[in-house]
Amino acid sequence: MKKLFGLILALLALSAQPSLAALGDVFVTSEWLAAKRQTVTLVDVRVAPLYFVGHVDGALHIDKDEFLFTREGVKSLAPTTAEFEALMDRFGITPETTVVAYAEDNNPYAARFVWTLRYHGHEKSYVLDGGYEKWAQEGRATALLPTLAKATTGYKCQRSLNIRAEAKQVMGKIQSPGTVIWDTRKGSEYDGSEVRANRGGHIPGATHLDWTNLQKEVNGVKVLKTEEEIRSLLASHGLSAGKEIIAHCQTGIRSSYASLVLLGLGYPQVQNYDGSWIEWANDPALPVELGAKIAGK
Repeated sequence: MKKLFGLILALLALSAQPSLAALGDVFVTSEWLAAKRQTVTLVDVRVAPLYFVGHVDGALHIDKDEFLFTREGVKSLAPTTAEFEALMDRFGITPETTVVAYAEDNNPYAARFVWTLRYHGHEKSYVLDGGYEKWAQEGRATALLPTLAKATTGYKCQRSLNIRAEAKQVMGKIQSPGTVIWDTRKGSEYDGSEVRANRGGHIPGATHLDWTNLQKEVNGVKVLKTEEEIRSLLASHGLSAGKEIIAHCQTGIRSSYASLVLLGLGYPQVQNYDGSWIEWANDPALPVELGAKIAGK
Protein backbone atom coordinates (compact mmCIF):
# COMPACT_ATOMS: atom_id res chain seq x y z
CA MET A 1 0.00 0.00 0.00
CA LYS A 2 2.82 2.40 0.87
CA LYS A 3 4.50 1.65 -2.44
CA LEU A 4 1.26 2.30 -4.29
CA PHE A 5 0.75 5.56 -2.42
CA GLY A 6 4.30 6.61 -3.24
CA LEU A 7 3.76 5.81 -6.91
CA ILE A 8 0.59 7.91 -7.00
CA LEU A 9 2.42 10.84 -5.41
CA ALA A 10 5.26 10.51 -7.92
CA LEU A 11 2.82 10.50 -10.84
CA LEU A 12 1.02 13.54 -9.47
CA ALA A 13 4.30 15.39 -9.08
CA LEU A 14 5.29 14.49 -12.61
CA SER A 15 1.98 15.69 -14.03
CA ALA A 16 2.40 19.01 -12.23
CA GLN A 17 5.62 19.72 -14.12
CA PRO A 18 5.40 21.89 -17.24
CA SER A 19 5.36 19.87 -20.45
CA LEU A 20 8.57 20.18 -22.40
CA ALA A 21 8.27 21.56 -25.90
CA ALA A 22 10.52 23.09 -28.50
CA LEU A 23 10.68 26.49 -30.15
CA GLY A 24 10.32 24.59 -33.42
CA ASP A 25 6.74 23.86 -32.39
CA VAL A 26 6.00 27.56 -33.01
CA PHE A 27 8.92 29.08 -34.96
CA VAL A 28 10.15 27.36 -38.13
CA THR A 29 13.42 27.80 -40.01
CA SER A 30 13.88 28.80 -43.62
CA GLU A 31 15.21 25.27 -44.26
CA TRP A 32 11.99 23.77 -42.91
CA LEU A 33 9.87 26.09 -45.02
CA ALA A 34 11.87 25.41 -48.17
CA ALA A 35 11.12 21.71 -47.78
CA LYS A 36 7.41 22.27 -46.99
CA ARG A 37 6.63 25.33 -49.13
CA GLN A 38 4.26 23.53 -51.51
CA THR A 39 2.19 22.05 -48.68
CA VAL A 40 1.60 25.13 -46.51
CA THR A 41 -0.16 28.46 -46.87
CA LEU A 42 2.30 31.33 -46.62
CA VAL A 43 1.16 34.67 -45.25
CA ASP A 44 3.13 37.91 -45.58
CA VAL A 45 1.94 40.49 -43.02
CA ARG A 46 4.36 43.28 -43.95
CA VAL A 47 3.07 46.58 -45.29
CA ALA A 48 1.84 46.32 -48.89
CA PRO A 49 4.73 48.25 -50.54
CA LEU A 50 7.25 45.75 -49.19
CA TYR A 51 5.16 42.81 -50.39
CA PHE A 52 4.98 44.23 -53.91
CA VAL A 53 8.74 44.73 -54.23
CA GLY A 54 9.44 41.14 -53.27
CA HIS A 55 7.90 38.33 -51.21
CA VAL A 56 8.32 34.63 -50.64
CA ASP A 57 7.06 32.90 -53.77
CA GLY A 58 3.45 31.84 -53.23
CA ALA A 59 2.80 34.02 -50.18
CA LEU A 60 -0.55 35.72 -49.67
CA HIS A 61 -0.58 39.27 -48.36
CA ILE A 62 -2.73 39.94 -45.28
CA ASP A 63 -2.56 43.47 -43.94
CA LYS A 64 -2.40 43.84 -40.17
CA ASP A 65 -5.68 45.76 -40.23
CA GLU A 66 -7.36 42.53 -41.29
CA PHE A 67 -6.60 40.83 -37.96
CA LEU A 68 -6.47 43.77 -35.51
CA PHE A 69 -9.77 45.20 -34.32
CA THR A 70 -10.93 48.23 -32.33
CA ARG A 71 -13.64 47.78 -29.71
CA GLU A 72 -14.85 50.35 -27.18
CA GLY A 73 -12.01 52.66 -28.12
CA VAL A 74 -9.28 50.06 -27.59
CA LYS A 75 -7.35 49.26 -30.76
CA SER A 76 -5.40 46.20 -31.90
CA LEU A 77 -7.61 43.64 -30.15
CA ALA A 78 -7.99 40.04 -31.25
CA PRO A 79 -10.88 39.36 -33.61
CA THR A 80 -14.07 37.80 -32.30
CA THR A 81 -14.86 34.25 -33.37
CA ALA A 82 -17.12 35.50 -36.16
CA GLU A 83 -14.54 38.02 -37.37
CA PHE A 84 -11.83 35.38 -37.33
CA GLU A 85 -13.89 32.84 -39.25
CA ALA A 86 -14.71 35.46 -41.89
CA LEU A 87 -11.01 36.30 -42.23
CA MET A 88 -10.07 32.65 -42.72
CA ASP A 89 -12.76 32.19 -45.35
CA ARG A 90 -11.71 35.34 -47.20
CA PHE A 91 -8.17 34.04 -47.64
CA GLY A 92 -9.03 30.40 -48.25
CA ILE A 93 -7.67 29.04 -44.98
CA THR A 94 -9.44 25.93 -43.69
CA PRO A 95 -9.08 24.27 -40.27
CA GLU A 96 -6.76 21.72 -41.92
CA THR A 97 -4.45 24.35 -43.46
CA THR A 98 -0.91 24.67 -42.14
CA VAL A 99 -0.09 28.37 -42.02
CA VAL A 100 3.36 29.97 -41.92
CA ALA A 101 3.50 33.73 -41.42
CA TYR A 102 6.40 36.12 -41.79
CA ALA A 103 7.28 39.80 -41.69
CA GLU A 104 10.67 41.50 -41.43
CA ASP A 105 13.21 39.74 -39.24
CA ASN A 106 12.58 42.10 -36.30
CA ASN A 107 8.88 42.75 -36.93
CA PRO A 108 6.56 40.99 -34.42
CA TYR A 109 3.38 41.29 -36.48
CA ALA A 110 3.83 37.78 -37.88
CA ALA A 111 3.87 36.53 -34.31
CA ARG A 112 0.68 38.46 -33.60
CA PHE A 113 -1.01 36.84 -36.60
CA VAL A 114 0.06 33.35 -35.49
CA TRP A 115 -0.93 34.08 -31.88
CA THR A 116 -4.37 35.08 -33.22
CA LEU A 117 -4.70 31.80 -35.09
CA ARG A 118 -3.65 29.79 -32.06
CA TYR A 119 -5.95 31.74 -29.76
CA HIS A 120 -8.83 30.67 -32.00
CA GLY A 121 -7.66 27.06 -31.94
CA HIS A 122 -5.79 26.95 -35.27
CA GLU A 123 -2.66 25.33 -33.86
CA LYS A 124 -1.10 24.40 -37.21
CA SER A 125 0.37 27.88 -37.51
CA TYR A 126 3.97 29.01 -37.31
CA VAL A 127 6.27 32.03 -37.53
CA LEU A 128 9.16 32.02 -40.01
CA ASP A 129 12.23 32.78 -37.90
CA GLY A 130 14.36 35.48 -39.51
CA GLY A 131 11.46 36.57 -41.69
CA TYR A 132 11.79 37.70 -45.27
CA GLU A 133 15.33 39.00 -44.71
CA LYS A 134 16.74 35.56 -43.93
CA TRP A 135 14.80 33.89 -46.73
CA ALA A 136 15.96 36.40 -49.34
CA GLN A 137 19.54 36.51 -48.03
CA GLU A 138 19.78 32.76 -48.60
CA GLY A 139 18.73 33.16 -52.24
CA ARG A 140 15.48 31.25 -51.86
CA ALA A 141 12.48 31.60 -54.18
CA THR A 142 10.87 35.04 -54.23
CA ALA A 143 8.29 36.72 -56.48
CA LEU A 144 6.93 40.13 -57.44
CA LEU A 145 3.46 39.22 -58.71
CA PRO A 146 0.88 38.86 -55.92
CA THR A 147 -0.60 35.51 -54.99
CA LEU A 148 -4.38 35.63 -55.30
CA ALA A 149 -6.41 34.12 -52.48
CA LYS A 150 -9.07 31.53 -53.30
CA ALA A 151 -11.90 32.25 -50.89
CA THR A 152 -13.66 29.42 -49.12
CA THR A 153 -16.71 29.22 -46.87
CA GLY A 154 -17.66 27.52 -43.65
CA TYR A 155 -14.58 27.90 -41.46
CA LYS A 156 -15.61 26.99 -37.89
CA CYS A 157 -13.42 27.45 -34.83
CA GLN A 158 -13.15 24.16 -32.98
CA ARG A 159 -12.10 25.71 -29.67
CA SER A 160 -10.35 28.72 -28.17
CA LEU A 161 -7.09 28.42 -26.26
CA ASN A 162 -6.70 30.13 -22.90
CA ILE A 163 -3.85 32.38 -24.05
CA ARG A 164 -5.54 35.80 -23.94
CA ALA A 165 -5.96 38.07 -20.91
CA GLU A 166 -8.21 41.07 -20.32
CA ALA A 167 -7.69 44.11 -18.08
CA LYS A 168 -9.90 42.88 -15.23
CA GLN A 169 -7.98 39.62 -15.11
CA VAL A 170 -4.62 41.44 -15.04
CA MET A 171 -5.89 43.71 -12.27
CA GLY A 172 -6.83 40.69 -10.20
CA LYS A 173 -3.34 39.20 -10.58
CA ILE A 174 -1.25 42.22 -9.56
CA GLN A 175 -0.69 40.97 -6.01
CA SER A 176 -0.64 37.27 -6.87
CA PRO A 177 2.66 35.55 -5.94
CA GLY A 178 2.03 32.89 -8.56
CA THR A 179 1.76 35.35 -11.44
CA VAL A 180 4.35 37.43 -13.28
CA ILE A 181 3.16 40.33 -15.41
CA TRP A 182 5.80 40.64 -18.13
CA ASP A 183 6.22 44.08 -19.68
CA THR A 184 7.93 43.48 -23.04
CA ARG A 185 8.27 47.15 -24.04
CA LYS A 186 11.42 49.30 -24.18
CA GLY A 187 12.96 50.41 -20.90
CA SER A 188 12.00 54.03 -21.56
CA GLU A 189 8.35 53.05 -21.95
CA TYR A 190 8.47 50.95 -18.79
CA ASP A 191 10.00 53.62 -16.54
CA GLY A 192 7.69 56.32 -17.86
CA SER A 193 10.23 58.55 -19.58
CA GLU A 194 8.65 57.74 -22.97
CA VAL A 195 4.89 58.29 -22.87
CA ARG A 196 2.77 56.77 -25.64
CA ALA A 197 -0.66 56.90 -23.99
CA ASN A 198 -2.54 59.15 -21.57
CA ARG A 199 -0.13 58.10 -18.84
CA GLY A 200 3.39 56.75 -18.73
CA GLY A 201 4.88 54.04 -16.55
CA HIS A 202 3.96 50.41 -16.03
CA ILE A 203 1.50 48.07 -14.35
CA PRO A 204 2.38 47.88 -10.63
CA GLY A 205 4.76 45.01 -9.92
CA ALA A 206 5.37 44.20 -13.58
CA THR A 207 8.71 42.66 -14.54
CA HIS A 208 10.50 44.32 -17.44
CA LEU A 209 12.32 42.48 -20.21
CA ASP A 210 12.38 44.01 -23.69
CA TRP A 211 11.18 41.40 -26.19
CA THR A 212 14.11 42.18 -28.51
CA ASN A 213 16.39 40.44 -26.00
CA LEU A 214 14.89 37.16 -27.20
CA GLN A 215 16.70 37.66 -30.51
CA LYS A 216 20.29 37.87 -31.69
CA GLU A 217 21.89 38.93 -34.94
CA VAL A 218 23.37 36.23 -37.18
CA ASN A 219 24.87 37.26 -40.53
CA GLY A 220 23.09 40.58 -40.30
CA VAL A 221 19.64 39.07 -39.66
CA LYS A 222 17.68 38.97 -36.41
CA VAL A 223 16.76 35.43 -35.36
CA LEU A 224 15.72 33.74 -32.14
CA LYS A 225 18.40 32.98 -29.60
CA THR A 226 18.91 29.31 -28.73
CA GLU A 227 16.57 27.64 -26.26
CA GLU A 228 19.36 27.49 -23.70
CA GLU A 229 20.06 31.21 -24.06
CA ILE A 230 16.39 32.11 -23.77
CA ARG A 231 15.72 29.87 -20.77
CA SER A 232 18.69 31.41 -18.97
CA LEU A 233 17.52 34.93 -19.84
CA LEU A 234 13.97 34.26 -18.65
CA ALA A 235 15.16 32.67 -15.42
CA SER A 236 17.33 35.71 -14.65
CA HIS A 237 14.17 37.85 -14.79
CA GLY A 238 12.04 35.57 -12.65
CA LEU A 239 10.02 34.31 -15.62
CA SER A 240 9.86 30.65 -14.66
CA ALA A 241 7.67 27.91 -16.08
CA GLY A 242 6.19 27.38 -12.63
CA LYS A 243 4.53 30.80 -12.75
CA GLU A 244 1.51 32.07 -14.62
CA ILE A 245 2.88 34.60 -17.13
CA ILE A 246 0.80 37.47 -18.51
CA ALA A 247 2.71 39.40 -21.18
CA HIS A 248 1.88 42.83 -22.58
CA CYS A 249 3.39 45.75 -24.49
CA GLN A 250 1.78 48.84 -26.04
CA THR A 251 -0.86 47.10 -28.16
CA GLY A 252 -0.21 43.39 -27.66
CA ILE A 253 2.02 42.97 -30.71
CA ARG A 254 5.49 42.64 -29.19
CA SER A 255 4.05 40.60 -26.35
CA SER A 256 2.57 38.17 -28.88
CA TYR A 257 6.10 37.27 -29.90
CA ALA A 258 7.10 36.85 -26.26
CA SER A 259 4.01 34.74 -25.57
CA LEU A 260 4.73 32.42 -28.49
CA VAL A 261 8.30 31.93 -27.24
CA LEU A 262 6.97 30.87 -23.84
CA LEU A 263 4.45 28.52 -25.43
CA GLY A 264 7.19 27.04 -27.58
CA LEU A 265 9.27 26.41 -24.45
CA GLY A 266 6.39 24.53 -22.86
CA TYR A 267 5.29 27.11 -20.31
CA PRO A 268 1.85 25.84 -19.23
CA GLN A 269 0.21 29.15 -18.20
CA VAL A 270 0.83 31.90 -20.74
CA GLN A 271 -1.48 34.71 -21.72
CA ASN A 272 -1.09 37.77 -23.90
CA TYR A 273 -2.91 40.90 -22.71
CA ASP A 274 -3.80 42.31 -26.11
CA GLY A 275 -5.44 45.47 -24.71
CA SER A 276 -2.01 46.16 -23.25
CA TRP A 277 -0.67 49.57 -22.20
CA ILE A 278 -2.85 51.58 -24.56
CA GLU A 279 -5.94 50.30 -22.75
CA TRP A 280 -4.44 50.23 -19.26
CA ALA A 281 -2.89 53.71 -19.27
CA ASN A 282 -5.95 55.31 -20.82
CA ASP A 283 -8.23 54.02 -18.06
CA PRO A 284 -7.81 56.32 -15.02
CA ALA A 285 -9.33 53.65 -12.77
CA LEU A 286 -6.35 51.35 -13.31
CA PRO A 287 -3.15 51.86 -11.24
CA VAL A 288 0.17 52.92 -12.75
CA GLU A 289 3.70 52.77 -11.35
CA LEU A 290 6.72 54.85 -12.40
CA GLY A 291 10.43 54.12 -12.29
CA ALA A 292 12.53 51.04 -12.83
CA LYS A 293 12.36 47.62 -11.17
CA ILE A 294 15.33 45.32 -10.60
CA ALA A 295 15.07 42.20 -12.74
CA GLY A 296 13.65 39.21 -10.89
CA LYS A 297 12.94 41.15 -7.69
